[in-house]
Amino acid sequence: MVPVGDWYDARVRKLSETDRVRDESKAGSGFGKKVENWVGREKVYPTNVLHKATECANRNHSAVFPLWLPSWFIDLFTDPGDWVLDTFIGSGTTAFAALEKGRNVIGIEKHKPYFQELQDKLEQSCTKLVSQLAA
Repeated sequence: MVPVGDWYDARVRKLSETDRVRDESKAGSGFGKKVENWVGREKVYPTNVLHKATECANRNHSAVFPLWLPSWFIDLFTDPGDWVLDTFIGSGTTAFAALEKGRNVIGIEKHKPYFQELQDKLEQSCTKLVSQLAA
């Protein structure tokens, strides 16, 4: 646990009505907060939220995220040569991050259009890599 921080005094001094009830996330994530739970605490668990931009170029998938995100976790929890399992491989961001980091990948995708698109991207990527090695 870590000390609550400077924001605590200012925020708790004047709790709004939404701070006293579970304030649902505006983004629709299902997560909410109840600041009242922090009243009287000197220490809290550190944040589990990564504060980084999540925009990426892939617009063909409904649940995309940037390459840095799986790369961060792959660096944290695996070593080169380890296996990474992605049970919802989708557009393949995790697969590309793992391959870039020297890991092996197993991916599962139920949605056939996503699977076909990823298969095409992987074939293009492998062809490009082979041509670079031959040069």
